[in-house]
Amino acid sequence: MKSVLLIYNPKSGNTTFKNELDEFLEVFNKMEYDVRICRTLSKLSIDDYIQNNDMDSFDFVFVAGGDGTVNEVINSLQNKNIDIPIGIIPAGTANDFARYLNIPFQYDKCFDVLSQMKVEEVDLGKVNDKYFINICCGGLFTNVSQNIDVELKNTLGKMAYYIKGAEQLPTFKPTKLKITTDYETYVDEFILFVVLNSTGAGGFDKLSTNANISDGLFEFIGVRSIKRVTDVPRLLMNLIIGEHLDDKNILYLKKDNFGIECVDPNHLLEESDIDGESGPQLPLDIKVIHKGLRVISNRNN
Repeated sequence: MKSVLLIYNPKSGNTTFKNELDEFLEVFNKMEYDVRICRTLSKLSIDDYIQNNDMDSFDFVFVAGGDGTVNEVINSLQNKNIDIPIGIIPAGTANDFARYLNIPFQYDKCFDVLSQMKVEEVDLGKVNDKYFINICCGGLFTNVSQNIDVELKNTLGKMAYYIKGAEQLPTFKPTKLKITTDYETYVDEFILFVVLNSTGAGGFDKLSTNANISDGLFEFIGVRSIKRVTDVPRLLMNLIIGEHLDDKNILYLKKDNFGIECVDPNHLLEESDIDGESGPQLPLDIKVIHKGLRVISNRNN
């Protein structure tokens, strides 16, 4: 019998997905799929389930949660060398990667799209010993998704990211970073860097309008130290509306690998963020695994 696994995080987003379980079961039971369910509250429980069950028995893995939950599932699958198509149910707050895949946010429409099981091969990122599907970043805003109050996020949605990030501006100090690719090296002071697979992350939908998740390349966007305080609101607005790539304060690159190292002994930037989860410490060695992941996509519709 055909079989699928549903991994869901009951605390993701507005926490309403649990009310849709019966409809999910109905859709896939009608297609004669045996549905197994893993309810998770931590990355440890996801990893434990994947490490201790016969994952080869599943035809698809569905993940209901935000980008962080999807990241945890992907890391567990990759670490066990399991290649199973993944269907993303956008049950988190930003749901950046699901948005790029054109997965509907209304659950009934989402289940209908997922049940069509149109699989697309997409690029996967690896930074040091971790994997990411959408973004690796550091600096300003880096830990917003990790530390933001759950009630605030559920109430205000993406706007909560902007508010929380703006709180960091008065005290945040730029850091001197060395960015290397196969042919180039850049050393400058940055307040933020992102390495991006799709077009958006963290509520910023248009970080890179040039992004393509299956071209074997990632976008690097570095926001240089801003000398004039009056330039900050303008740049933030341009980041939100997607008109920043030609800005003098932006370093924009499109490559298949990046090295990112902090070279400021007086102000070390240590932590990174991958898909809204805590990532490796710098230095970072980032590579693109071209078409390294299979996902259910709705991009052609």
